[in-house]
Amino acid sequence: MRNMAREMKLNVIDYQFPRGGAERFLLGVFDHLPEDVTVTVTTAGVALEGYRELIAQAKRPIGLAEQPVLMHQSALVSGNDAVLSGPQIYDLPAGLWADADLVWCPWVNRHLIPRECYSRTVATIHDMIIVELGEFMAQKREPVGRVGHFYAMAMEDMLARRLLGTLAKVIVDTERTRDHLARAYGPLTRLPEVVPLSTEHVRAVAPEPVDHLGLPERFVVYPANYSSHKNHEALLLALAKVKEQRPDAFLPLVMTGGNTTLIQTGPDYRSAYLKALVEHLGLRFGVDLFPFGVVTDGQFRSVLGQADGLVFPTLLEGFGFPPLEAGILGVPVALSDIPVLRETMGRLGVPGLWFNPGSPDEIAAALIRLATEQPGLRTAAAAAAAEVSDITWAEVSGRYLQAFRDQVMVASMYANYGG
Repeated sequence: MRNMAREMKLNVIDYQFPRGGAERFLLGVFDHLPEDVTVTVTTAGVALEGYRELIAQAKRPIGLAEQPVLMHQSALVSGNDAVLSGPQIYDLPAGLWADADLVWCPWVNRHLIPRECYSRTVATIHDMIIVELGEFMAQKREPVGRVGHFYAMAMEDMLARRLLGTLAKVIVDTERTRDHLARAYGPLTRLPEVVPLSTEHVRAVAPEPVDHLGLPERFVVYPANYSSHKNHEALLLALAKVKEQRPDAFLPLVMTGGNTTLIQTGPDYRSAYLKALVEHLGLRFGVDLFPFGVVTDGQFRSVLGQADGLVFPTLLEGFGFPPLEAGILGVPVALSDIPVLRETMGRLGVPGLWFNPGSPDEIAAALIRLATEQPGLRTAAAAAAAEVSDITWAEVSGRYLQAFRDQVMVASMYANYGG
């Protein structure tokens, strides 16, 4: 094994590559690792192109190895037909560890790691939403999607049980996630380490033109994909309530994020449900609702700059970047009163209008305040933003580097004395 004070060969294994925050996180860690760490990303399938694009943006050399692995899926059988569900579990062979000093799984949830490889593994768990909200989210799906969700829920739970309490080093983004894992899978002899994500990139994003979007004169924005835990239903109910009862305080809703454009046309189960709800509530696309889908970071910066506020009615998050981004830019925020957001917002001293995400009445009250108390809320948000000081991505990367080096020592001791 190499002298880790001088050189480390790091194999990064990931077959999912979630877009958005995952890209910022990976680049933040990669770009600040020292030259004596040689980085190779091992992936295949749908994640391959994403990592190819990411590596092109990186400020340091990163190798890319295409290595297909066995994938497990569930199927729904009805009569003579069988349909594969979407979620896939990636069965990682031990050979992927062969030429590396250490393996890092930056999105470990659906990766099956061989037991003999735990001592040479650092694994990041960003959230356990699929498990924690499993039954609720499954009920929001069509039959095939429901089967797939229950399968993913069971597998992620099993994989977490296998991982936690082993010699693998586990890292999480928040104390809330650490504490949940300790309660759900404990007692643990080795607690996950909390390494918060950085918001350093937020102020560095340059605004881009958004005239083509056709934004309304005044509006609030909700940046989120249309997954059921994002709780669009409660927000739409609240929006309709404000429109009916306080038309003088009504602001249209701009929606950005994956698949939100589908809500207007309803081509799949989730979007059709939300479209039907919109129509039932008497809300109008292009007047009350503006679903724009995925926008660039620069475009989102411009949208935020023009918004009266950001609303964030999520049921659960692993970290919760959007309200932090808004707060750091001096934009008023109304958001769910849940522990993880209390933690992340409180860590940076970002103020917010808090509501129970299960109460459309409370969300409606927060929307009214965003509309009617705008000058005061914006002044307070701007004052708080001027005082925000966060850890840098260099510091985040440094914490990961130390975890990598410490785990190499664990692996060496295990090889010499334990295995």
